[in-house]
Amino acid sequence: MNVSEATSAEGLATGRSARRLPVWSDPLSLVVVLIGLGFRLLWVAVGARPPKILADPALYYYSALQIACGRGYVSLGGPPCAKGDTPFPTSYYPPGYPLFLGAQQWLLRQLGQESHTVGVTGVTQAVLGTIAIIAVMIVGWRLGGRAIGLASGLVMACWPNLIVYSGLLLSETLFVAAFAVALAGLLTMNDVGRWHWWRASAGAASLGVASMVRPQVLLVIPAFGVAWLLGQIGWRQVLARLGVVAAGIAVVVTPWTIRNFAVFDAVIPFSTNGGDNLCVGFHPGAEGGFSIPKYCETGEFYTDGPAAERRRDAETRRRAIEWIKANPEKIPVLSLKKMWITYRTDTDGLYAAISFGKDQFLGDALGPLKVLAGSVYVVIMMAAAIGLVATARTGWRRRTTDATGLCIVGATLAGALVPVMFFGDPRFKMAVSPCFAVLAGAGFVALGSLLGRRRAAVADSSDLPPLEPDTHEHSTAS
Repeated sequence: MNVSEATSAEGLATGRSARRLPVWSDPLSLVVVLIGLGFRLLWVAVGARPPKILADPALYYYSALQIACGRGYVSLGGPPCAKGDTPFPTSYYPPGYPLFLGAQQWLLRQLGQESHTVGVTGVTQAVLGTIAIIAVMIVGWRLGGRAIGLASGLVMACWPNLIVYSGLLLSETLFVAAFAVALAGLLTMNDVGRWHWWRASAGAASLGVASMVRPQVLLVIPAFGVAWLLGQIGWRQVLARLGVVAAGIAVVVTPWTIRNFAVFDAVIPFSTNGGDNLCVGFHPGAEGGFSIPKYCETGEFYTDGPAAERRRDAETRRRAIEWIKANPEKIPVLSLKKMWITYRTDTDGLYAAISFGKDQFLGDALGPLKVLAGSVYVVIMMAAAIGLVATARTGWRRRTTDATGLCIVGATLAGALVPVMFFGDPRFKMAVSPCFAVLAGAGFVALGSLLGRRRAAVADSSDLPPLEPDTHEHSTAS
């Protein structure tokens, strides 16, 4: 029996069984959820701390304070909420996480609890992480039944890097939750018989939320489209499904696009740092990781106002594209470097937790925690590799009855290759963690099934009567 057959021991969920998905009534599912929530709350109690340096966490916090003051999403300027300070409106970073923090901070201001921002954010993100666990279990259950659902949820619950990100003022937890819910909702369109419109619509809207945090997630849409086409459901059905996805995203994104048009006098759906990200990844001397090369300096920055922000975005994008056109032979090696930088380690959350080396509050515990995070990561990714092969094989065989397997494989590949488009960073792989968790769950179940069958075969052979000695040959010889 091959690996793909092992993953389908419980069968891909289709038809009525796919719509039922009794995750909520399963006791072991509840245990997995409580494990994940417990780990996250424990880390928040120990590791949630204010940022010590001017990096992404501090910038997000600054934006949240300005939003809570009623100034909207503005660029870095003077002290937040200072009288007479008039920072420029901006859309440099994707707005999803700053708006999320800003809404929370506004509520804390109304309650007079501004000093508890870090702790409240940690608890909120622990809950979001738990929602992601539930969504991933639903996706895993839909892919291959109860065992894969539980295994996928357990991977999410116990993934050290995801646990650490729960206590950080960084966008990973919000994105992962939104993306996982989007997968769970959109995959219901693979059901046989009728769609669950509210689930599909909720999934599409959740994908819109995820795109407000990281717009690159929209690469999932063509991946799903290809999977549905391979499922031979007809182009009208494919267009109808894509239309639902597009409508849900538009509901979420359109208000921000209108706001940006009023600020920049240009159509900017999400943010203006796409040019910078592209130029960081493609410039003379690029090594695949993050750097700020002179090649990308335009003499202006987003803190100089909307007009300068828009000009910089256009100019850095133009320079990056020119370099790509002039150096196509360098792209393959550069892409491999970006992938290596992104996937070689899984301790980026711990590095951010200690304010990138400026807050060594973990002391001697940091080393063992890094070893633990790295070891668990290796196991997860090895299982995910097995699960990817198994899911691709099973998904291809069943593509005309249920495209779930192909959708998950397509979403994984689309998300995993995003660093190739820009630059490599260990944080970027966390965006694909729901897909990796589902594939790892499939891999663990496949391995368990194979080992179980081998043990059964050995046990069966031990029950056979002992062989009688063959004396015929000896008597003939004598």
